[in-house]
Amino acid sequence: MAQVDLPPQRLSEYERAICYYTFPKITHPVAFGLIVAYAVVVLEVAAILCYGLMTDNAAYTRVGSVAFAGITVIGMVVFLGRALLNEVRMRKALAVAKTVPDAISHVEDIPDPFQHHLLLRHPLHARGDLFPCTDNDGNIVYFVESAAGGPWWKIKDPQDKEVLRVRVEQGSTSFTFGGNVPARLAVYNDAQELGRIRRRVSFTSPVITVEAKQPAATYTVQRGNIFREKSLVGRIYYLHKSLYLDIQKQAMHPAILGLFITMT
Repeated sequence: MAQVDLPPQRLSEYERAICYYTFPKITHPVAFGLIVAYAVVVLEVAAILCYGLMTDNAAYTRVGSVAFAGITVIGMVVFLGRALLNEVRMRKALAVAKTVPDAISHVEDIPDPFQHHLLLRHPLHARGDLFPCTDNDGNIVYFVESAAGGPWWKIKDPQDKEVLRVRVEQGSTSFTFGGNVPARLAVYNDAQELGRIRRRVSFTSPVITVEAKQPAATYTVQRGNIFREKSLVGRIYYLHKSLYLDIQKQAMHPAILGLFITMT
């Protein structure tokens, strides 16, 4: 089992505000309508190419081949271009954040928007790693361990006492952010089930549903936004080679923690 340590870097108050409030406004996924239109064009071009090959028609084969190559290039430009644009926007926003001193967090006249929030952080990791989950000051809140080929994630407190266990009920083969979460998870405290997590199929960004118990609540997580009964209560974002869970304290639930520690 590999030990994974956190980079010694604290998230400043301004960086936190950028990640929580600004990122969702300046980054946008490719529109669903565009994806559908692109898929239709690809199918039509593929049909022309297949017809040319099946009928041994040189003209259709040539047109289909050229069109297929062209639509592939266009797709790469559009989809990769959108991802690159989002990345550039985020880097620019973070560059501005680094020029603002963290002293603003100590100015009494400025209300703290995160006064009632909980911030947890864990490093990027792989199944089978042992890693810490800390607060923003680097204080260890949990240790997490898992077996590379096993179905369980174990969450322990700093005294090595197990507080939660997450069971993988169905794995995942997706490699997108958030999509590498197993398709189905169950969260337990001893033998008591505290919640179930299900990743739904989506053509744009992964949609994760968390059915929490005791108290009962339904959470939806998409593009890093955490909604409880359609109200935004927190976000999950990536920075400094780590993932952050930034959520209202009153909305925090063990099932959300179980989801967060499985995200890589």
